[in-house]
Formats: sequence, C-alpha cells, structure tokens
Amino acid sequence: MKKLTKAFNIEFSDYNNHEGWTNGKPVGIKTVQWPRSRICGLPMAHIWTLLVPEEYRVKGEKYVAISLFQADDHVANDVEGVVSVINDNKEIKNTNAQPFWDSLLEYAKNKHPMEIYFEDIIGGGWALIWLTKEEFNSNLTELPNQDDSVYPNYNSFDGTSCFQQNEPPKYVKLIPRENDPNIGRKLEEDPDQEEENAYIDMFSDKGKKLNLEEKYWGKTHFGGTACPTQAMPEFSPFYIEFEENFGNANMGGGNGQIDLLNDEFDWAC
Repeated sequence: MKKLTKAFNIEFSDYNNHEGWTNGKPVGIKTVQWPRSRICGLPMAHIWTLLVPEEYRVKGEKYVAISLFQADDHVANDVEGVVSVINDNKEIKNTNAQPFWDSLLEYAKNKHPMEIYFEDIIGGGWALIWLTKEEFNSNLTELPNQDDSVYPNYNSFDGTSCFQQNEPPKYVKLIPRENDPNIGRKLEEDPDQEEENAYIDMFSDKGKKLNLEEKYWGKTHFGGTACPTQAMPEFSPFYIEFEENFGNANMGGGNGQIDLLNDEFDWAC
C-alpha cells in the first residue's frame, strides 16, 4: 500500500454532500443481503454508510464506500439453529417458523460478496460491506419483511435491529485534517517516543506539546490520531474510528475502530 498523506474528520451536515450518512437505510445491497444476527437471525441495524477517501480504498479501486451494521447479540436470546443456517447453509424444515428459516437460508446463500463479519469481545455481531461506486449511487434498500425475518414470538432484551433502529438519515461530510502528525503511522499502545516515525499518543509529552487531545478528541475520522476510550488497538494506518453518537451503535458510551486493511474491529467504553 502507498503511504497515506491525508486524514479526514467525518462531521454531520445539513445537506446531502454525497459522502454518506448515519442511520436510515443502506444502499447497494438487495434486501435478501441485509446482514443478519448469528444468534437470533434478526436483520442488523444499519449504523452508517460512508464514501471512503481514495487513499483508504484498500480493497481495490472498484470499492469506494462502506456500510456498517450491528446486532446486539451479547444480550440476545439464542434461537437454536440460526448459526448453522448462516454458516453451513443448513436447511431446517417442517416447523411452525418455516418462513423465518426460509428467509434466513436465502440470506445465507446470497450474502453480499464483500460482507465482512466481526464478533466483538463480548459476543456482539457487526458486519461491514464494501460497496462499488455503482452500488453507493444506487437506490436505498427496502427493509426486510418483519413477518418472516423475526422468529415467531421472539422476545429478548436486544434493541439493535433494523426494525428498532429505523431513524431518518443524517448526512455527513468529509473534512481534511490539517497537520495531523500521525497520518500514515500504525496505531500502537506503547510506541517508542524516541523513534522518529513512531505513533504519537495524544497523552504523551510530545502529544501534549502538539495539543493533540484538544484537536482530535471525540472525532469520527479516517486515519491520523486516534482517541480510543481504553487501550489503543494495534491497527494499520488505514482505519476508521467512530463515536457512539455516529449512527447510534451500542458501545456503552464509548467508541470503535475498524482496520480497513486487515479486517479487524475493536471497541471499548
């Protein structure tokens, strides 16, 4: 990969800048491809869809945008058989929930080819989908049919699905960062501050002199200086960091990071 030269803050906008949105619906996928929980089978909540700056398009020039989805699986009641259907295309027949199992199998057989599934440290489910330019500029995806995508009489504490989180979209815009010293530097928990090209922690002596906390704390952004709520993930420079209010992902008041290059995910509160 070429060395990065830019980082971008992602801020809310009053207008559609054609650079993405939080909440609302995704684009570029068929309804049958809407990611599903590996625990209960519910369609995940759409968190955001974003245009990826050119330097961060690590899956090739063809893929220009990303969509993130979440399932609150760590508090969901397990529906026996869901994981076997999704992971192994197992057919479940002759039950009082046949429409549910049929729709789940259709998803399993027709997943978007660029869907990447993450399971976080507490068992929550997330899905990232890379989109082409044509997909990003296409129509909004219709919600799944609630009648056949919810297990009959399903009841749980989980509140993160496309039905419970279906708020209007909030548009965003990309703002280039000025003079961020960590552009192109991999994230490190304990960087060697004597190393010329080492990551500069915002709370280190050098970071304080550069006012990194004042400039970058609490920002959703591509690359540059990170501000994780707890430990720094050992990620490549090609990452996105997002705050909980950016799409209302459930992260206990914290924030999350995705390494776009290595398909790794982390969050903390």
